[in-house]
Amino acid sequence: MNLSGKLFIGCLLGWGIAVAGISSATAGDVQPNKLTPETLWSQILAHRLTYIQEGHRGPIIYDFQDPNCPYCHVLYDNEAPLIEEGKLIVRYVPVAFLTRDSPAEAAAWLQAPHPVAALKHFEQIVESAAQSGDYTQLPQARLSAKTAKDLHTNLGIMQALGITGTPAVIYQMKNGQLGLIPGLVSKKQLIALLPQLR
Repeated sequence: MNLSGKLFIGCLLGWGIAVAGISSATAGDVQPNKLTPETLWSQILAHRLTYIQEGHRGPIIYDFQDPNCPYCHVLYDNEAPLIEEGKLIVRYVPVAFLTRDSPAEAAAWLQAPHPVAALKHFEQIVESAAQSGDYTQLPQARLSAKTAKDLHTNLGIMQALGITGTPAVIYQMKNGQLGLIPGLVSKKQLIALLPQLR
């Protein structure tokens, strides 16, 4: 699915100040009629979302995740080998809305001294927690005011883009257009997508 044309402009115009709490000034003084896929990619996604980046080489994708989304954990496992091989950079965007514990678990990622390590640790233990039904072992943190605001903004941007669930991946193609894949993406699909990414 491409994030372009009417969908792209409509999403961002509908987003406005109320949904994500962001004014045109904070989006780089970009007027609504001047919004482009490049503006969304390089200014709004890159600088307004709060994310945890894994990887240092390869094209960038944004992966919207809730700590309590089982498909998000499968997608994380599918992305991990490509990150390790230097073929992909993933910016994990926490959106904590699925369960009552989601915000505190997302806060444990974002507020950790080393967020990448915190996310990796969570991913290592979440499957056993799900199998045992004992979720008390999953790290949680009391939300700071900043983290609460960041999670609210992430969710607002996600919703403004028409994304209704997690996981969801946004990517930029070599021609500059943006794409959206809602739901689980297999490793095979990711590998097939790589040559098309900028």
